[in-house]
Amino acid sequence: MRPTVKVRNIVIGEGRPKICVPLTETTADSLAAAAKDLKNVPLDLVEWRADYFEHLTKPDELRDALSMLRTVLGEVPILFTIRTLPEGGTIDISTETYLSCNLIAMETGAVDLIDAELSRGEEAVKSLVTAAEASGISVVGSRHDFSKTPAKEEIVASLCRMQQLGCRIAKYAVMPKNERDVLTLLDATLTMKEDHPETPVITMSMGKLGEISRIAGIPFGSALTFGTAGKASAPGQLPAPALEQFFDMLS
Repeated sequence: MRPTVKVRNIVIGEGRPKICVPLTETTADSLAAAAKDLKNVPLDLVEWRADYFEHLTKPDELRDALSMLRTVLGEVPILFTIRTLPEGGTIDISTETYLSCNLIAMETGAVDLIDAELSRGEEAVKSLVTAAEASGISVVGSRHDFSKTPAKEEIVASLCRMQQLGCRIAKYAVMPKNERDVLTLLDATLTMKEDHPETPVITMSMGKLGEISRIAGIPFGSALTFGTAGKASAPGQLPAPALEQFFDMLS
C-alpha cells in the first residue's frame, strides 16, 4: 500500500489528486486580500510562493505574514515555498539565507509543508528534513527544469533520491519541447507509482504542451496538481475550478 501524507484535513496520496493554489503577492496587504479571495475557490491546500514576498529576508515581517495567512486560511493546509532563481523562481539567495527563512517559517507553527529544492544540495535537504520532523511538518523535495525534459531515468533517480533523503513527498517539474517529452514525464510518474511507492509523488510537464499532465494524476500517479485562482506561478497551470471538474469526470 502506497504511503500517504496527512496534512490537517486532507490526505495526500489518497483518492483523487489534491488541488493546490499558489499565492504570489509581493506585499502583506495584497497577500491578505488574495488569501481572502480564495474563500469560494475549490482547493485542498495553498502554496505561499514566498520568493515573491518583498520582505522575505526580514524575520519579523515573514512571521507576521505567516501568522496572517494562518488566520485567514483557517484549517486550509499551507505549503511554504521559496522558489529560487536556478529553479525558475524569482529570488537568488545564499543557501544559508534559504535555510534560515525556511526554519523561521517552521518555527511559527503556521505552515504544514515545506518545499526543499534538491539543487540546494543534499546536506541542505537533510537539515530541513530533520528540522521539519521535529516540528511535525512534512517536506516536499523538489526539482524544476525550465529548459528541457530530462531522460526518464534521470527523473526517476532524482525522485528516488528525495525519498532517500527523508522527504515525505517528491516533486519534479519539467519543460517539454514536444509531445514525446510529455510522455516521458508521465512514464516516469507511472514508474514511481509501480516501482517506488515509498512516498506520494508530484509531477508536471509545464507549458501549453504539458497541460494534460496536470489532470493525469488519477491514472499515472501524481498526487497533487497546481491550479490558479488569479496569477499562475508556473506556465501551463489550469484554473482550479476547471481542475475540479476534470477530476470529478475522471473519478
